[in-house]
Amino acid sequence: MTLTNQKKRWTRRDALRLGGGGALLATMSLAGCAGSSDDPDDPNDDDAMDDPDRPLESPTLTEMVEAGELPPLEERLPVEADRLVVDGPDGLGAYGGTYNGAALGQGDDPWLERMIGYEPVLRADPQLDEILPGTFKDIAVNDDGTEFTIHMREGMRWSDGEPVTADDVMFAIEDVFFNAELHPNVPNMLHVNGEPCEAERVDDFTVRLTFDQPKGNLIDDASRAAQWWAPNLLFYPKHYLQEFLPEHNPEAEELAADAGFGDWTEHWEDRIQWWNNPQKPVLYAWVVTNPLNSGEVTVAERNPYYWKVDSGGAQLPYIDRLEFEVVQEDEVMLLKGVNGELDFHSRHFNSDQNKPVLAEGREDGDYDFVTVETTSMNRMIISLNMNHKDEELREVFQNKDFRIGLSHAIDRQDIIDTVYQRQGEPWQGAPHPDSEFYDEEFAKQYTEYDVDLANQHLDAAGLTEKDGSGYRLLPSGDRLRFTIDVTTLFPEWANATDMVTRYWAEVGVDATVNPIERNLFYERKEPATNEHDANVWAGDGGQKIEMLETRWWFPSGGEANYAPRWASYFDTRGEGEHALEPSPEALRQMELAWQIPLEPDPEVQKELFREILQISKEQFYVIGIASPADGYGIVKNNLRNVVESFPDSWLYLTPGPINIPTWYFAD
Repeated sequence: MTLTNQKKRWTRRDALRLGGGGALLATMSLAGCAGSSDDPDDPNDDDAMDDPDRPLESPTLTEMVEAGELPPLEERLPVEADRLVVDGPDGLGAYGGTYNGAALGQGDDPWLERMIGYEPVLRADPQLDEILPGTFKDIAVNDDGTEFTIHMREGMRWSDGEPVTADDVMFAIEDVFFNAELHPNVPNMLHVNGEPCEAERVDDFTVRLTFDQPKGNLIDDASRAAQWWAPNLLFYPKHYLQEFLPEHNPEAEELAADAGFGDWTEHWEDRIQWWNNPQKPVLYAWVVTNPLNSGEVTVAERNPYYWKVDSGGAQLPYIDRLEFEVVQEDEVMLLKGVNGELDFHSRHFNSDQNKPVLAEGREDGDYDFVTVETTSMNRMIISLNMNHKDEELREVFQNKDFRIGLSHAIDRQDIIDTVYQRQGEPWQGAPHPDSEFYDEEFAKQYTEYDVDLANQHLDAAGLTEKDGSGYRLLPSGDRLRFTIDVTTLFPEWANATDMVTRYWAEVGVDATVNPIERNLFYERKEPATNEHDANVWAGDGGQKIEMLETRWWFPSGGEANYAPRWASYFDTRGEGEHALEPSPEALRQMELAWQIPLEPDPEVQKELFREILQISKEQFYVIGIASPADGYGIVKNNLRNVVESFPDSWLYLTPGPINIPTWYFAD
């Protein structure tokens, strides 16, 4: 059976079934068809659809066509059957206008990725419940989930007008992801148990991927692969990028040297970062023309070759131009929000402390709030580096009694009252209360504020000796002291962490806050550098994406800050240069995680995942502070097609899935 109506969607459950064979699999595909909307309710303006004078492209593009500077619309869009139809909740929009936004410094490319760059090969719906067509028209799967046939959009073009074909997909797989110098480890989406798939170019618009075992997580992986570093199979235009690879250009090293780079790999990474390289062709609704690193305003202008249309047949996007003022302080960004200078924003300044200020400014600023639903399970997670370079600190941090003692020493309610405006309750790194995997005992363990109990556990960890100031000593006789890295992007973390260090001082533990810029924060925790003592981050993955975002359940991925080299072991199957064999308990979790995609039954997969959670509960890897509340964003009152509520997830580059190209200005 092949499902070819675009309104048929894959749920997460459907996707999980692709872990094995049987009648449940059949052959499923996702396809876009002309005239069918991305929204099954087809929220559109019938009058607008019936208007014979409604333009089907931006008037600015029409002028370019008439001047001979641009091909006609029909030659810029995919063939009619392959155009992806998308409507917003308010219906059909009107062309024109400049979106006014902001970026926090020249390193805030994640916000541009979230606003512009969510164009994976398969997309998540705005509520992250279902998987829809993306840059690929569909992916057909055979009965046993080992063969995936990719059907591309005929007539799709890169932003420079060059055709998008199977050659681009093959280039991404064979020349990029299978290139050991660029990717020492084949991305998860392209292997099963370390065995890479075989890729075959069937014709100009068809590619087949074949695995030697069922690949049950490919569909989910495909819907999340939108970040520049992720395995997006339509991110690498061969016609542009091939000159930077030695396999295609013997002068690639010389080219890199001429551009001021140490080698071709550095040059390559620079060239693919589209927010700083306007020359790189993209498939986004807007193309950066003034890079993030070049001045005070980053500009992106409409892509004349964008491949989505509304249900009236009009090419998206509606908005002509995006401008992001580059500011250096989140306070400046907050002021711009209060003054009504931002058309939409849901990052950096949207804290509990700032909401009353923004609420007071709504009328004069002519904006309102939208709800940003949390998918996290904790406001703030403290990670002690259990793979620390220093042997003594490593041994202390790996001691569960030490971690329990630190946890009992924290007055979480005081932090909640002081930093989080009394929002939330004491909580560990455990699933959200609304999650199907919720475990109250897991969530509440060791959250009681009890200094005596904290001291008992710290003593049990062997830290009984103290110096003249009352601070605990290591076996070597040196004072136990460490720093906690906190990114300056989120000031409330520094405030909360400062309170934590004062609680810890009361039980003889000397810790200090180390506020640092985000890039340095990441550099310090990389497996290759492994320089951090401890750090703080949000508790991602508490609901909706619990089985996808696993960093806090066991060491996995680049964000498992408490054990980066154990995580490297998981990611590389022990083959990574900086991989370190994990504890037996963590290794058991990894084995379970490797098994999950091979299971055809979603309920079996969930049982395996529950075992992972049980081990996480027993091991108590990280220290949580408080359960999160839903967040918020602000939106100008004349900006239409912005949904009133949407889940937040960095995996899906939120707010990317809420169809930003359909936004338009009412006036």
